[in-house]
Amino acid sequence: MANYPQQANSDTSGQPKAAPSTNQLRFAAFLSLLRYDLGILNRSVVIRFWFLLTLIGASTAVLVSRNYIDPTSFFMSWALALYAGLGSFVTLVISVSAISAERAFLGVTIISRGIAPTPYVLAKLISRSLYILGMFLLVVTPTMFLVQGQGLNNDMVTSGILLALLYWSLLLTVLVLLGITASVLFNNTLFGLVVLGSFWYIGLVTLTLTYAGGLTPQGVLGNLPLLLQGHSKPVEIYAILLIGIIPTFMLPFIAVRLFNSRDL
Repeated sequence: MANYPQQANSDTSGQPKAAPSTNQLRFAAFLSLLRYDLGILNRSVVIRFWFLLTLIGASTAVLVSRNYIDPTSFFMSWALALYAGLGSFVTLVISVSAISAERAFLGVTIISRGIAPTPYVLAKLISRSLYILGMFLLVVTPTMFLVQGQGLNNDMVTSGILLALLYWSLLLTVLVLLGITASVLFNNTLFGLVVLGSFWYIGLVTLTLTYAGGLTPQGVLGNLPLLLQGHSKPVEIYAILLIGIIPTFMLPFIAVRLFNSRDL
C-alpha cells in the first residue's frame, strides 16, 4: 500500500501542525455558513423579482423628475415612502424565513456536522442584513443623486440625501434583525410573518399619521421632504439615530441567546 505524505498534519520541517483552536474552527464554520446563506439569497426568486421592481421604480423616478416641475424632494420622498412600505414586506419575508424555514432539519444538521448554534445565527444575521442593505444602497443611492442633478426643480442637498440613506439603512437593518429574532421564536414562518408584520405596519402607519400635515400627497409625507432639503434639527437626528442604533446592537445578542436556549 502506498504511503501518502500527511501534509495536512505536518509542516515542511516534518513537525506535526498544531490542531486548530475552537475559535478558529468556529470562525471557519461562520465563514462557510455565511457563504452558503449568501448563495441561497443569490438564487432567491423573490429577491431577483424585488430587485427588478426596484430598478424599474428608480428609473421611473429619474424620468419623472426630468419631465415634471414638482420639487425633487417630493418625488424622492414618495419613492422612499413606497420603499419603506413594499420593501419592508420583502425584508420581512427574507428575514423571518431565515431560520424557521430550516427548522425541520436544523437540529440534525447541527449535531451531525458539528455546527455551533452561535456562528449559525450570526451568519444569518450578517448575510441577510448585508444583502438587504446592499440591494437598497446599490439602486437608491445613484438614483437620488441622479434626481438631484437632473431634476427640473431640484431642492435636495447632499447632506439631506446622505441622512435619508442613513435613516433607511437603519430602518432596514432593524427590520432584518427583528425578522431573524422572530424566526428564532416562531417555528412557523407564516405565523411569524403575520405577527411581526402586523406590529411593523401598525407602527409605520402610526408614525405617518403622527407627522402627517394632512391627507394630501404633500401632507402625508410629513417632514420627509424637509429632511431631503437639509432642514432637519440636530435633536431629531440624534434621537432617530439612537432609536436605530440601540436595537441594532441589542437584537443580535437576543437572537443568539434565544437560539442557544431553544430545544432543536
